[in-house]
Amino acid sequence: MKGWLVVTVAAVLVFLFFGAGTTYSLLTPDYVFADGELPGEAAILTGSLALAAFGAHRLHAPDRRLRADVPVFGAWLPVRDGLPGGGDLEAHTARLRRTARRATAIAVAWAVLFAGGLAAVIAADRVAAELLATGVRVGGTVVSVYEPARGAPTIRVRFEAPGVSRVEEIARDSGQEYHEGDPVTVVYDPADPAHVRTTVEANENQALVGFGVMLLVSGFLVLPVAASAALGWWRRGRAVAATGWRIATVTVGPDVRHAQEIEARYRDGSGIVLRCAPSLHRPGGPARRRAWIGGWGRQMVVLFPYGPDKSGPQYVPVCATGPRSQPISPVR
Repeated sequence: MKGWLVVTVAAVLVFLFFGAGTTYSLLTPDYVFADGELPGEAAILTGSLALAAFGAHRLHAPDRRLRADVPVFGAWLPVRDGLPGGGDLEAHTARLRRTARRATAIAVAWAVLFAGGLAAVIAADRVAAELLATGVRVGGTVVSVYEPARGAPTIRVRFEAPGVSRVEEIARDSGQEYHEGDPVTVVYDPADPAHVRTTVEANENQALVGFGVMLLVSGFLVLPVAASAALGWWRRGRAVAATGWRIATVTVGPDVRHAQEIEARYRDGSGIVLRCAPSLHRPGGPARRRAWIGGWGRQMVVLFPYGPDKSGPQYVPVCATGPRSQPISPVR
């Protein structure tokens, strides 16, 4: 299963990377596709999306098999005993759905940030392209070259604007080498002579480009995780709504390489071992506590009436490591 998870995440990241690049190319007016570039990118996008969908299908195969084998959820939960468990369990189920909605809102926010990063990079490129098309071209001379340890390398260029000689700094990213005294063609905005570039160096707004790249990289890394978390909460919410909650005494194990386990004993004496799913919702340190459990298979939730660091209820997403054991002796 871990192998298919890696494949699915990798396919999603490839889709996001090439999707952002293709969108940028299509929205940039002066971008010219090389022969076969656009069909190649379309093939990569289609293939990565298909691989991600197939990986997700394979990841959910165990859930489908388990549910088909045990349609009444008896492998994970005992029958309802009718005994009071404490608390408003219907309200807890509703709160679980609100958790799913919050996770979805977070995923949407990251999608917006990712799109905003792409828009910022495209906007900076369009401003530079518009200046190249409409600006005034004059001869200029490189007066100094800077190669900072951090940040973009730059050149300072002297050129003549109407009635004044100006020196402006231009960021360079073309890879071309410059030396003091080299001639360049400067393009400046007559309404704002400080807005300049050369015919080679776009001199894009570095703050805008840096901000856009930061959002793109952050979204590229976080968006798949946020979307996966939101989908997981929705699936768990539906599973708990179908099964209801069962009270249990749980023993929280130590957090070993983020694979924390919870051993649960139900009122009928049966038990089950649950593994915490990757999430910010953690059960805290080792302890023996009373809790409720709902869901089935890989879509289960442990509800603690009080979290380790807050007074309200805490929902911890878990996966069953196997079916529950048969009753040994009732828990008193």
